[in-house]
Amino acid sequence: MMDILQLSRRIMRYAAITGFVLIAMAVAWTLGPGASWVLRHVDGVHVGGRDGLNGKDLADALNAVRGRALAIATGLAALLAVYYTARNADTARRTLQQSEKVAQRTAELAEQGQVTDRYTKAIEQLGSRYLEIRIGGIYALERIAIDSARDHPTVMEVLAAFVREHATADSPAAALHAAAETPLGAALPRPPDADIQAAVTVIGRRFTARDIREINLAGVQLTYADLAFLNLRNARLIGANLSAAKINQADLTNTKLADSNLTDAELTRAHLSCARLDNADMSGANMTGAFLNKAFLPQAKLLQANLVIAEFIDANLDGANLSRATLTRTCLRKANLTGADLTGADLTGADLTGADLTGANLADANLTDANLDGAIQTSDTKWPAGYSPPGPNIL
Repeated sequence: MMDILQLSRRIMRYAAITGFVLIAMAVAWTLGPGASWVLRHVDGVHVGGRDGLNGKDLADALNAVRGRALAIATGLAALLAVYYTARNADTARRTLQQSEKVAQRTAELAEQGQVTDRYTKAIEQLGSRYLEIRIGGIYALERIAIDSARDHPTVMEVLAAFVREHATADSPAAALHAAAETPLGAALPRPPDADIQAAVTVIGRRFTARDIREINLAGVQLTYADLAFLNLRNARLIGANLSAAKINQADLTNTKLADSNLTDAELTRAHLSCARLDNADMSGANMTGAFLNKAFLPQAKLLQANLVIAEFIDANLDGANLSRATLTRTCLRKANLTGADLTGADLTGADLTGADLTGANLADANLTDANLDGAIQTSDTKWPAGYSPPGPNIL
């Protein structure tokens, strides 16, 4: 395609040059002996003889012809000048555009080189034996993730790997902490080291628009960690130990927390909708106002958990243990509580509209002002002594 275009341009250029040369020759001829020919054959003027132009009149007529030729030549020269000016301007524009592209590409390569150098240095810092240097490397990586959308996912993967490596039960740091024991021989629980906390914090404030991939933090030990307000949606925290962690108002939407330990954790107004919490232990956790709509919690342990005004709309709590949990004004609309243990639970003012209570155990539960309209119950559903359940949804 480019060869045909170049050939067409070359032919047009040669045709223009040929035409200009021919016109220039015609003008030059007209300025000389051709003026008389133009006067006779173009203008139809009789020259010489008794009836034709002679003397001064003839000279004036010839000069007029030559003047027209000069005017035509001047006009053609002006057109040619305009053409070449426009062509030079177009060439200059193309050259400028090409120069700008080259400059932009050069700047991009230079920037990528700088980012690579910064990344390499940050990784070296991350492997330092000194805590302060490791923390500096973590924040240097965060700066790279902010500056470079291309490197954002890689940075988050590196930080997640760092946390998995250094915040596990068998990590060197954990072994060192386990050496500090109480007189009874039990290892003292303690918050994560500052570098681990920094890495988790950076992960939790990442730009999810730049990275929609799953953050893998499976099996990490983050007891007493501060995860408040962090964005950990879609994260993989299967088997993680988050006991006594501060997770207030954190976004854990669609997070995988199966088999995790959230005992005594602070989860006030945390977002756990669509999260997978099967077999998770949340005993003693403070989940006041938390959102667990459509969450998956079969066999989860919520013993003595504070679930005041929390939302479990359409949640799956099949076989969950909510014994002695505080569920005051908790919304459990259409929740699946099949086989759930609610013995001694405080359900004052709770909304159980349409909930499935098949085989659930509500012995000694406080159901004052609880709304059970449309709740599904079976013959093996156990109610508090002296309580008359609403009907007729008995299977």
